[in-house]
Amino acid sequence: MAEKQFYPMMPERSWWTLRQQFKKTIPTALSVSYLKSLLGLTSDQSARNLLSPLKQMKIIDDEGKPLPRANDWRNDDKYSIVCQEILKDIYPSELLDLFPEKDVDASSVKNWFMDVCAIGASAAGKNATTFVMLKSGNIKDFSNIKTSTTKIAKPKTTLIQKSNNAITNKISTPTHVSSNTTQQTPTSPIPCSKNEVVPTVHIDLQIHISPEASNAQIDAIFASMAKHLYGKG
Repeated sequence: MAEKQFYPMMPERSWWTLRQQFKKTIPTALSVSYLKSLLGLTSDQSARNLLSPLKQMKIIDDEGKPLPRANDWRNDDKYSIVCQEILKDIYPSELLDLFPEKDVDASSVKNWFMDVCAIGASAAGKNATTFVMLKSGNIKDFSNIKTSTTKIAKPKTTLIQKSNNAITNKISTPTHVSSNTTQQTPTSPIPCSKNEVVPTVHIDLQIHISPEASNAQIDAIFASMAKHLYGKG
């Protein structure tokens, strides 16, 4: 029985991030700790899974040291040629003859791997992704994509935030109150002698409500304002 052939599985994010790092400086050797740190991997096994295809593509040797191909791989002018060399070194002529064009249908390639290699859909899909990436020979700009797996949730406008906006709109209207009491101040001038002028006091209120406040707490604040400022309730 013929020995089962294993083909490289290289995630695109890891491929382009590593290549971008090689463009800055070629490391002395690729190690598990190096890949974990660079790519934000959480396990040693995830890093080992990347060393194998890089060795298979002759970008590094068995000890993780970069081979001459690594220097050509990072060169934009030689990148497409390196991809063609890797394809010829690794993949059978049957697969290359079936998909001679640069733009390849990934689903068809996936079916080939499932049928010929007798593997599952998940593994075949990873094989197909790597093959299609090499076949295109195109350089993608992944330099601005962070490798960390942590996702930062986009802030959403919550009901409390909307309530805070409503509070701001309400409080923007000037309210006439006494300087030393919470009782409602009459809007008409205070009675006085004929020649005496009594000034009125104008106070703007600004209320800051914690984003953690519940709807019930916000309603209670407005109810208290209505009671003490406007004599309602």
